[in-house]
Amino acid sequence: MVNARPILTDLRSRIQAYDASQTVYLSRETSAHHGDRPASVLDMSSFGINEVALPGLLQFLGIRSITLDSPHDLTPLADMQIDTTNIASERYPWIFVRNNAIIAELRALFRRSRTVAFDNWSSLVGASDLWSGLLYDVIKPINKKDLEFIFYLGNPENRLSFQVDEVLDIISDFSLYSKVTFALDEGETVKLWKVLNGIQADAGPESEDAGDLNRKCISIYRTLNVTRLLVYSASKAVLYSNQQQFTLARMRAAPVLELATDARQNFIAGFSMSLLLQLEIAHCVAFGLVVFGSFGQQCERLDQQNLLAYIDQWIDDLERPDTMHLYQ
Repeated sequence: MVNARPILTDLRSRIQAYDASQTVYLSRETSAHHGDRPASVLDMSSFGINEVALPGLLQFLGIRSITLDSPHDLTPLADMQIDTTNIASERYPWIFVRNNAIIAELRALFRRSRTVAFDNWSSLVGASDLWSGLLYDVIKPINKKDLEFIFYLGNPENRLSFQVDEVLDIISDFSLYSKVTFALDEGETVKLWKVLNGIQADAGPESEDAGDLNRKCISIYRTLNVTRLLVYSASKAVLYSNQQQFTLARMRAAPVLELATDARQNFIAGFSMSLLLQLEIAHCVAFGLVVFGSFGQQCERLDQQNLLAYIDQWIDDLERPDTMHLYQ
């Protein structure tokens, strides 16, 4: 269990000194936003970041968001007219979108990229094929080693076991060329462990303490070949890597926020930004939790002041006698 106070104190200073004027954040437009620009959970302009709508082709590829080190002309990608309606249910859709023009534009984009966050694999038909094609036709040829990929599995019980094995191999292959963070919540962790060990989903509930869950997490991490495994719950986030394993206790959020459809996107927004700053991984996890928690309280776009206020509240919570034990 790491001490959250020095992490939060340092994170507060980093946010105040945040300078990312050349950074571009590509995200999906939200249904509540009616302008001609996207509206992510973070008010990127308050950080000097230019936010641009994610082209439809990238959304079809199962990408949630991308951060770029510098501005990039997205017009060619946005103008590419591909009818994805008829191929959305194909198990092997990459061949339908793969052509020289698209490959060239994707390579140019990823050369400028720093972080790439993907959708839940289990909710996308053909995701394994799309991500495999993206890896071998785009990522591998550009030989860029400083990319950060963020993957979410979702509920593995929705797919066959060989399909789960297949996507885990693909995600592991991404780590051969750049860094990979593989994220699960506690429920998905147990379900994935059962799939990997041939245990039926309806085998019934089992008593499980923190040690049992930790062993399952370590087993999953050893099965994968990724940079980091991140497992989180309503009370904590646990990170596993070759260099370290740590637990960061978090401020509790209401269940409705934990289950919100945009909850993961909110966490990713903060996690991706902190990766851009090349912060320590504990700071990255904390920043993701700060953005997630701040939005739950504000329910509006967040600027620097919102995040600083939430960090101050978290630090105060660490020192309250009635809540101090939650962080030990």
